[in-house]
Amino acid sequence: MGLNLIKLDRVASTNDYLREQLSNFKPLDEGSAIMATEQFQGKGQRGNIWRSEPGKNLTLSLLLYPSFLEVSKQFFLNVAISIGIAKWLQTQTTAQISVKWPNDIMGNQKKVCGILIENQIKKDSFSSSIIGMGININQTDFPDEISHKVCSLKKLLQKPDDISIDNLLPELFYYLETQYDRLKAGDNTELLKDYNSMLMWRGEKHNFLIDNVKVEGTITEVDEDGQLWVDFGKKLVSFNLKEIAYQL
Repeated sequence: MGLNLIKLDRVASTNDYLREQLSNFKPLDEGSAIMATEQFQGKGQRGNIWRSEPGKNLTLSLLLYPSFLEVSKQFFLNVAISIGIAKWLQTQTTAQISVKWPNDIMGNQKKVCGILIENQIKKDSFSSSIIGMGININQTDFPDEISHKVCSLKKLLQKPDDISIDNLLPELFYYLETQYDRLKAGDNTELLKDYNSMLMWRGEKHNFLIDNVKVEGTITEVDEDGQLWVDFGKKLVSFNLKEIAYQL
């Protein structure tokens, strides 16, 4: 991964740029990556915008061809990528690194990384997957409305000097490839165990929002279909992505 790395000064979205390269029938090897100094229309989950201070963070899209993976098991691609980034971050800081379902990577329960996976499926099999990731590295000032919920590697390390983003890439690609190889090898059960072991709020009582109503529950696990299971005391309920929200 990352052997073919294309660096751009400014782009609307690295995911969109990579998709355009594919649509133009340009041959790109698996593991090719697009990295941008400035991404001004980055995308997040649920149609959200990913805002990033130019030159401060790692905005990257990675191309994979997971043709070996059953479409019904596509959540495991999310699992592998999330674990890869989380384990890499654990090598960079002593902060508590966890995964906030489905695929935000947290440092001390504040968002450090967001992931957006866009799959292209043809005839019931994967033709390609574009893995977009935005990792807060050197940004320390965030909009007031989200400042209590987000963080960066620099803030976690509490260091005055900026971190070299280029120097971080080789190890990041190594950890991503290691988990992707596990996925290729069919190590789904153990991957899911690792994912659940890093799951934020697992086994703890916290507040959630369901239809804008605050409820208290305890996360028990995420299953192989990507559903979040929450124990409300008298009832164990599973949720899809848009059916429940963490109250941070």
